[in-house]
Amino acid sequence: MTEMKKKPSELKPWLQYFTEEAKQAQLPKESIYQHMVRVNQGNLDSIAINYFQNQIPYGKLIEDIDQCAAAFAELGVKKGDIVTFCSITVPELVVCIYALNKLGAAAMVLDPRNTAGTVVGFMQNADSHLLMMLDAAPNIESVLMSEDIHAQAERIVVYSIRNSMPGGLLKFLAGLKIPDRTQYNEKVLRWKTFMELGYGKDVPVVDYSEFELAGIALTGGTTGAPKGVMFSNDGFNAVALDFEYCGVQYDHTHKFMNIIPAFASYGMVASLHMPLSLGLEMIIIPKFDSDSVGKYIKKYRPQHTLMVPAHYEKLMNSKEMRDGFMLDFFITAGSGGDTMNAGLEGKLNGFLKERGAMFPLSQGYGMSEVSSAACCSCNGNFRSLSVGYPLLMNTMGIFKPGTIEELDFNEEGEICITGPAVMLGYLNNPAESEKIMIKHPDGQVWIHSGDLGSMDEDGFIFIKGRIKRMIIMFNGHKVFPTFIEDVLGKHEDVMSCAVVGVNDRDHAQGKSVHAVVQLKDKSRNQDEVKQELYELMGGEVEASVIPKTLEFVDEMPHTGMGKIDYLKLAKDYDARMEAAAETANA
Repeated sequence: MTEMKKKPSELKPWLQYFTEEAKQAQLPKESIYQHMVRVNQGNLDSIAINYFQNQIPYGKLIEDIDQCAAAFAELGVKKGDIVTFCSITVPELVVCIYALNKLGAAAMVLDPRNTAGTVVGFMQNADSHLLMMLDAAPNIESVLMSEDIHAQAERIVVYSIRNSMPGGLLKFLAGLKIPDRTQYNEKVLRWKTFMELGYGKDVPVVDYSEFELAGIALTGGTTGAPKGVMFSNDGFNAVALDFEYCGVQYDHTHKFMNIIPAFASYGMVASLHMPLSLGLEMIIIPKFDSDSVGKYIKKYRPQHTLMVPAHYEKLMNSKEMRDGFMLDFFITAGSGGDTMNAGLEGKLNGFLKERGAMFPLSQGYGMSEVSSAACCSCNGNFRSLSVGYPLLMNTMGIFKPGTIEELDFNEEGEICITGPAVMLGYLNNPAESEKIMIKHPDGQVWIHSGDLGSMDEDGFIFIKGRIKRMIIMFNGHKVFPTFIEDVLGKHEDVMSCAVVGVNDRDHAQGKSVHAVVQLKDKSRNQDEVKQELYELMGGEVEASVIPKTLEFVDEMPHTGMGKIDYLKLAKDYDARMEAAAETANA
């Protein structure tokens, strides 16, 4: 086969952005516990976790992990077991994830807002008999009172969001006299009681083996019932190495602001294991309020962070940024989880440049099924509207949708990914696993993402939209929302915008194109802005797909991950139209 006939995934043009040392890097054959401990052996006095200004060194973190592993062993946890957590990210969860991995067991982390019935369902599916709960979980009382929970869980351990807070803050909270309604007994244990089980004891490390389960997080569930994504040790460590060799110069004094909860893949892998594997100081914001993003950035001055575009919008417009506060400490302003239109990209990168940030936004793309990040822009290697090029351990290609036929550069198709970060599969769901994990003629298992995109000659990936977000009109015409969003986003008064398919009330089938816009200046006359937006679209958008309807909102709805909730926008609009029609016909 001649060089010219090779496909983009074989040519790997993106390797031009990596050093020769990076190209020779090998994935270590070790568990995530072994990896994190090994890389930090010379770093034990450096800060691992900063939690409300309580600074926990790596040495203390590893000691706590070892004690916790012994405590789990005392409760009978062994290799292959799955322990269920209802929690956001707090130091106790970090300790538990590595402690379980030391034993060859795995943490399944659930959103703490889940109901007792949902928690039981996931525990039964995982054959999990130990439940770890954060006391701040909204449904903790109903969960702890559930007969089904007590029938499934042999033990329940409750840990507090306050356990690792510094003394001064604890005194303040004690003065508030917040009641603890948890009834502790032989079955329901306090964190302190649990940890005492492992005091003075040690357990051997269960050695690495390939395809070993290391953690479980859930998909968002936007395309059906949430599924448990099973991460391997290799998946965790591949993402850590991706960033170690991406070209960014990391230092043990650097801070990484962790805002993404560990019940999401980006929270567990890219925002937790990755910074700890680089020896960074991980600042944990357990309950992130996007309206306070300016306060957090100004207070902690992190060199690295990972947020979604909506968070950077909030930062740009925050009161903390109005006084010309400089962001020259930013090295990696990571952005992922949602597409970004041209207008917003220009505004955010202009803002960062004006404030002295070293590089433009490090836009990226990934999915839970490849252990979080798959590609990103690093060190200023940037193309407008691109989500970057494949990270070192990943191979990416563009395939004709529904096939294993790889397309050429600049051809549009389905984005597919392979490499050591590919998940082990969906927990006890082989049918769904087989739909997305496809073995190709090269012998590799590829994840078929369901996202449309293209790759240029240098390996940069451009997202065109979600195949399932595609709007099919009554006449079969296909509309890709991101293109229209790009045009709307160019208007200087548009803070955020979304284009969704809604019920076409004039035809028996198909969807109608509907636009939703959030303005920066809410005092502007909406009729005038609407006219300007339609004039803007008239010059760039095909007439037949210009949104039939356009409405303004004060605030975009967002999912728990900070992404625009397109499904809610469409459902709410359809519900309002249906109610209006019923009123008119009454």
